[in-house]
Amino acid sequence: MSAHVRVRPDALERIGIAQGLTSRYKLAKRLGVSPSTISRVLDGEQLPGNAMIALTLEKLEVSFYDVFEIARTNNGAAA
Repeated sequence: MSAHVRVRPDALERIGIAQGLTSRYKLAKRLGVSPSTISRVLDGEQLPGNAMIALTLEKLEVSFYDVFEIARTNNGAAA
């Protein structure tokens, strides 16, 4: 069994909108990452890296579980 961190896209977009970040571009700019990174993470094509996790917590002033979740895998299948 292994685990990884993934973003809760609905939560991140909701928090961003509440802070006036009405587009993925504005969210990316606030976090200091590229818009393509934001899109890939929110679309589930890429897992957030340590830097993005830390920047999200710091720049949006949220707790880990407000935006992220732990996803466990068993025998290679996502749980």
